[in-house]
Amino acid sequence: MTERCAALLCAVLLAACSNTEELRKAELGELATWLPGTYARDAADIAFVPVYAPFLSDHVFFAEESATDSHRQMLAQRIIAFDVIDRQIVQASYQLADPGRWRAGVQHPELFKSLMEQDLKVMAGCEMLWVKDGERFVGTNDRAHCRATRPGGGLAFLEARAELTADDYARAERWFDAAGRMIGGREDEALERFVKSGSH
Repeated sequence: MTERCAALLCAVLLAACSNTEELRKAELGELATWLPGTYARDAADIAFVPVYAPFLSDHVFFAEESATDSHRQMLAQRIIAFDVIDRQIVQASYQLADPGRWRAGVQHPELFKSLMEQDLKVMAGCEMLWVKDGERFVGTNDRAHCRATRPGGGLAFLEARAELTADDYARAERWFDAAGRMIGGREDEALERFVKSGSH
């Protein structure tokens, strides 16, 4: 009887794990449907464009932030990839070794068919975990493990948060030194909100 109960309990736990995994994959599919597009805020736009890079994931995007003035200055570029790992939605971020090579990536995502591992530098420790919260997704990282180059140069610990809905994208980035003192970002922890203005 004890062995039968143990076997039944194992079966229930395995079914629960399987159901959780399938739920996370369904949520990731929804996130990947919402994310593509251009988001506008004040003097900057952020574009998320799906790209083909199966060696990273089935859900990979080129993210580019640019100024909205006549010069369209590129402010930042990244490759981001989403996957379900240990029943969690995980976002990995990569810096591009040669940003100029991908400058036309928003207009011509087919450029990324030539993307290779040597073109990327993973932002180790800066993974974001995303959860579905009502009608939005919320992403956070672990500041203690995310050491990256901050705007203006120099390494620091990055605390990143983001929110995504079907209509907008919001983010906040704050930088800290090794002693835990904030050296960049907003004191009030407010999110910068970008409104979707186009699709990709």
